[in-house]
Amino acid sequence: MIVGSGIDVIESERLERELERASWQAKHGIFTENEVRAFYSSRNPAILFAGCFAAKEATLKALGIEVSQLAHFREIEALPDPSGQWNLRVEGKSLSACQKLGVQRTHVAVTTSKTLCGAVVVLEA
Repeated sequence: MIVGSGIDVIESERLERELERASWQAKHGIFTENEVRAFYSSRNPAILFAGCFAAKEATLKALGIEVSQLAHFREIEALPDPSGQWNLRVEGKSLSACQKLGVQRTHVAVTTSKTLCGAVVVLEA
């Protein structure tokens, strides 16, 4: 049974500007250290950061969590595996929301391009 769904789209150029300012980095921003390490080692970090951001935002929407602090984004880690399939890891308030909804599986679809990136998240109990 589906207990939550969320969608988000972001302009890739916005992430490029934010990365230049370094305002969304780990510890003070929205990305985890694992995400920062993985994405900066790629050829197109801004596009991966944009896909990750969209996945995090879609997850928070699916969970019904209103974002009041950037720390909520760090509770969700979104990384692609070697095959390109994105996976989520949640902790903190996000994990509590998953447990409350009875989430057993998460389904994540991320699409990236030079101009737009988007994600859909479906939560299944």
